[in-house]
This record gives sequence, structure tokens and C-alpha cells, in this order.
Amino acid sequence: MTIETVNNYKSDENAYIVFDGGEAVVIDPGSGAEVILKRADELGVSVKYALITHCHYDHIIGLKGLREKGAKLVSGRRASQNIQNPMINLSSFSLDYEIREKPSDIIMSDGEALTLCGMDIECVYTPGHTDCGVCYKIGNALFSGDTLFLRSVGRSDLPTGDAKALERSVRERLYTLDGGTEVYPGHGGKTSIGYEKRFNLFVTADGE
Repeated sequence: MTIETVNNYKSDENAYIVFDGGEAVVIDPGSGAEVILKRADELGVSVKYALITHCHYDHIIGLKGLREKGAKLVSGRRASQNIQNPMINLSSFSLDYEIREKPSDIIMSDGEALTLCGMDIECVYTPGHTDCGVCYKIGNALFSGDTLFLRSVGRSDLPTGDAKALERSVRERLYTLDGGTEVYPGHGGKTSIGYEKRFNLFVTADGE
């Protein structure tokens, strides 16, 4: 499996092109679709699915363009609703236009696994940063969106955020994964579950 990062330097958002053959999924398309598709073409893959970890505008800027090129949108149930609301996806406050995206093509339930582009993808619900947060586990890689960062976590003071829910999601849903699981966050550098359990001061493994 190959993981290619496409970073939007303006928002420091990481979009990931993930593939194990000629077809790819894109996780959190926060760069323009043309940028993502150009890189995919350079890599020799075609984008078949766009997966989002949550609804915020900086993770879905390229979504409409990818869908217009035939990619199907995969998300949790709540995100499918929130992407339609520019107040909740924050585009009303942060962009000079509003994002009112169409509902997702495929809804994944908590703990559900799908095989997409030859890869087994598991969805883990992790509300807290938003009420629609999910992470995706593909092999030994966890795509954590804005739930878990390198030595940090996502903020919880935006619409639908909940600090206690975020803490539970990290401790009960993510810290229970194997310590060697590599974490690819929505912003910043890569980390691992084992490293975060030792050094993340925002959510400690022991609950103290």
C-alpha cells in the first residue's frame, strides 16, 4: 500500500492518496481537486472514492471536483448531513463562498469494513472535534482527521464539538489500537498510537 500526502500549505491540511494498484481513494480532499488529480495522474492511479473524516471546509474543498470526475463520497452518517450545512462545515465563516455538498454516496457505520480499490477499510467513529468525526484504518495505518495529532488533539470549541466526547474517542477508540499503528493526521506530521499514549499531554492513556 502506498500513501501519498498532498498538503494544502494555506491550511496545513493533509489530503492522502492511498492505493495498492491502479485505483485510489483520497482521504480528506482539502486541496483543490485539480491539484489532487494531477498528483494522482503523476502516480499513475485513478481516484475512485473520496473519504472524509469530518465535515469541516478545510477537509472538503476538493470534494465537489472529485465527485464531478466520478469519485464516490464515503463518510459517516452525520458527516453526510453536516457537509450540507455551511454554518456547521464553517465555510460561511472561512470562505468567500458556501459549501453545500450533496449527501454521501456510501455511509459507513461504526466498526464497518469495506473493500475499496482492493483495500480493506475500517471506519471508527470518533466524535468530539465534531459530532461527525470518524477515523479510517487501512492495514497498519490510521487516518485520524482532526481527532488525533502529533502530541495534540483537535479543538472542541467549534459547532457540534464536545471536549469530553473527544477525550473518550481518543482514549477508548484509538488508544486501544496496537501501539505500532501509524497515525496520519489531518494536520501536521505522522505519529503512532504508541507514541501518543506516552507523550500526548492533552489525552493521557491512564486518564489522569
